[in-house]
Amino acid sequence: MRNLSQGRTVHLLDVENLVGAPRPALGEVVTMMRLYRRRVPAGGMDQYVAAVNHGALLPVGLALTGIQLLVRSGRDGADEALREVIRLDHLHIRFERVVIGSGDGTFTDLADWLRGRGVQVVVVSRPGALSHRLRRTAGQVISLEPPLDLAA
Repeated sequence: MRNLSQGRTVHLLDVENLVGAPRPALGEVVTMMRLYRRRVPAGGMDQYVAAVNHGALLPVGLALTGIQLLVRSGRDGADEALREVIRLDHLHIRFERVVIGSGDGTFTDLADWLRGRGVQVVVVSRPGALSHRLRRTAGQVISLEPPLDLAA
């Protein structure tokens, strides 16, 4: 029987954390996603799940059409929605690689749990926004720092 996770990747995007704003504008989300796609290797069959608070739903939904979007209000609502996906959707069975698009330390225990089950864990974060604990737990870290030609 073929391993169902083989070659499969899921990208879990904490949009507010990746943009650096609790209510990002449409342009900020588009720029972040363009940079994300330039920096993070992806295959044609990769799946994307993004989470936001209700106040960011419209600009994020418009910018990320075709991506599964979760909405959760309250402090750390988006983080909690992504943590539930990791736990309840059995990502450790379905995917060989999980990319956590967030620098929040709240994902450290789940990243460690995934790695303990043989899942490759990659963390994508803005410079200076990455928890030291999450950095140590991740198998690989990709900085979402824009190249000089985009930063100007």
